[in-house]
Amino acid sequence: MHGSRVAVIVAAASLVACAPEYKYVPTTNATSTIAGRSASEYPIPPAAPQGDVRIASFGLTNLTTKAKPDEKIRAVHLRMIVANNSPVPWQLDTREQSLDLSGFGPGKAAFASASRGSTPPVVVIPAGDKRTVDMFFPLPPSEQHASKIPSFDALWRVQTGAGVVAERAPFERIRVQPAPGPYDYGDNYWWGPPYWYDPGYEGAGWGMGIGPGYMAGPDIRGE
Repeated sequence: MHGSRVAVIVAAASLVACAPEYKYVPTTNATSTIAGRSASEYPIPPAAPQGDVRIASFGLTNLTTKAKPDEKIRAVHLRMIVANNSPVPWQLDTREQSLDLSGFGPGKAAFASASRGSTPPVVVIPAGDKRTVDMFFPLPPSEQHASKIPSFDALWRVQTGAGVVAERAPFERIRVQPAPGPYDYGDNYWWGPPYWYDPGYEGAGWGMGIGPGYMAGPDIRGE
């Protein structure tokens, strides 16, 4: 986490999110699910698996900055679940994960949260355990709607006891019927602190209208 532990405000009232008209599904290794979402699954390390990575997209959500709290910035929400069945701890650095949008190149996450007890940006996956990591990747100003984003690739890296495992997980857009009711993120997430914010993005702090409440971050100015 950048700097000292950040103070995070979580609204008491739950937010009811409108179901998207589009969702993003993996086009390869789509053999698993996360909270009802289709997920790609990768045994790691590939030559002698001692665990696995699952990755899914929860579509687009809204970000804001403290400098412009009324101005919404759309972002892609990705979730990774890393299961480590080896005898040594593994690591996932949220700063090393990317979203590759055609025509714009890889972009980094502006905001990350991980399972209770984890400390982003470097998330340790203990031996015989697993960790859930949620990351939010801001979209370019001209690409603020799902209708303009037919596909993207998630570029992920995990440090295992046998070395770094890196893969490219492609996703494509499909159209779905909107469904009423609260947005369900499943059981494997943690919106509590500590959070991690990338100070490299322009603006002063980040806030998200996600999950069961609104979270606001500290003043972190871009370089």
